[in-house]
Amino acid sequence: MSVQDPMPSVPLVLPVALTIRQSRDIAEMLRTAFEHSGDVVIDVPEAADADLSFIQLLEASRRYAETLGRSFSLSRPAEGSLLSTLARGGFLTDMTPQNSRFWLHGKEQMQ
Repeated sequence: MSVQDPMPSVPLVLPVALTIRQSRDIAEMLRTAFEHSGDVVIDVPEAADADLSFIQLLEASRRYAETLGRSFSLSRPAEGSLLSTLARGGFLTDMTPQNSRFWLHGKEQMQ
């Protein structure tokens, strides 16, 4: 791969259960994804059950990706349980443009 070639993305398809009980397994999946070169794209299932521990893992992973100079993104905007958890946790209030791009892909939240 030459310097000008973009690094391939590493898709990471997550399980439906994204709660504190699965946080160790999810953290390990994220660590493994970062071991590969390339950007990391997270695929959160539409029917996912997400809690604040999952959001914290993603926020920590975003910061870690920044230190590596790599892209870390969601394959599609937050929806369902993930979007509800973001709202309940106050993450959708006064979002920065960067947070809006990550969580909502820059789209306005629909209530």
